[in-house]
Amino acid sequence: MMNKPVSDNPNARSSGWRWGPFTFRVPFLHLKFVPSQFVQGVVVASATSLIMAPVMIGYFGLSFEEALALLMLANTVLCASFVVFGEPFAPGMLTPAFPLVLTFIVSGYPEGPERFQVMTALSLSLAGIALVFSLSGLSRRLISALPVALKAGIIFGAAISALDRVFIKDAALFESHPVSAITALLVALLFTFSAPVQALRTRHKWLDSICCLGLLPGFVAAAVVGVIAGEIQFDMRWGLFLPPVAETLAKVSPLSIGWPPATMYLEVLPLAFVAYVILFGDFVTGTEMIHNAQPAREDDPVDTNFERSQIAVALRNAVSAVFAPLFPYQGVLWTGVHAVVIQTWQRGQEKMSNLHSGIGSYYGFGLPLIYLCWPWISLIKPIMAIALMLTLALTAFACIMVAAPLVKKPLEMVCALVIGFMLAMFDVWTALGAAIFLLVCINGNVPRWRKSAATPQPAQD
Repeated sequence: MMNKPVSDNPNARSSGWRWGPFTFRVPFLHLKFVPSQFVQGVVVASATSLIMAPVMIGYFGLSFEEALALLMLANTVLCASFVVFGEPFAPGMLTPAFPLVLTFIVSGYPEGPERFQVMTALSLSLAGIALVFSLSGLSRRLISALPVALKAGIIFGAAISALDRVFIKDAALFESHPVSAITALLVALLFTFSAPVQALRTRHKWLDSICCLGLLPGFVAAAVVGVIAGEIQFDMRWGLFLPPVAETLAKVSPLSIGWPPATMYLEVLPLAFVAYVILFGDFVTGTEMIHNAQPAREDDPVDTNFERSQIAVALRNAVSAVFAPLFPYQGVLWTGVHAVVIQTWQRGQEKMSNLHSGIGSYYGFGLPLIYLCWPWISLIKPIMAIALMLTLALTAFACIMVAAPLVKKPLEMVCALVIGFMLAMFDVWTALGAAIFLLVCINGNVPRWRKSAATPQPAQD
């Protein structure tokens, strides 16, 4: 049961209604409206959140309208969880896990109800793992005990899987949309990773503003060039979109198609654990961003607690598993958005009253109304396939940049690369067996649980 507000100060960390370890914050009462974040969220979040529509259509057999309905349900659960649980992170996809999950499901299960059952099993397994490790307090001990080569291998696996999907399995996109697809990729790489461009950001505010938009410049460039080249045509529709929620739930919810069999939970368990390792890394990343900016905002102290965050993720994913089993959408952090919100927050109270209000405004206070507007959907629809390609390609690039510095020795690098290749190309149990052999017999990693338990340290991935 929710109690009375903890604080009368709307800018205080505890402003809201406490229930258990969580804090429920009501939009416009405890969460103030931040126009700059709301505008960015409408543009950027809507453009990127629809990237899963081509996946749902091409690999899971949904119609376009049903795909939109599923995405609306999944995003509603994702965004509303911020309001209900009050965690100080911009929630988002398990991005590095996305290509691994897609390859695992598409290559191992037939199109239809079984693929949605797999995602339900993955969602519930991740929720169970997070809940067990949170309540037992073993999270940091476990992650600190994992060899660096394994952590890097998991991230390399995501990169290899993404590149395989973009340039081999789905290479037909570059044949049907060569100019727009290549343009989108080049523009996105320049504004996201180019060292010369990043150096210029410090001297040119307009360039910094463009870079902060993430994938959007690539989307816009693809749309403009695609129209000029005749590769993209827009078919505008007007009015409100009424998503076929009932029809979609009948195809995706375990309440309609049946719960996953026990054997399926065993099959997905290694991949769910891989997702948990990524989840932990995202929490560490998000927490460090907050702690680095906190000295500039002593008026708004932010409380971070991984055990509490894990419980929130577990509860949210359990609900999503029933009503919107879209596993890649069940992460703890959207790193790019979190960074943008933090940058504005640390500039002072006049820019953003408190961090929770900034995140809430970016996510439209948990109500993804973009899925109800046909004109906006019509603008996004022709470039959704390019958006998916772009997301996977940049995910691969980012994963390689994160994984490479983790390993310090040549032998560790070899083991990490082979583990990554096995994860991307073989079933997870085969990959797990190969990883154990490489880590123990080749790299010489022997678990030291007692030592790790005595001095637990956050993962640095």
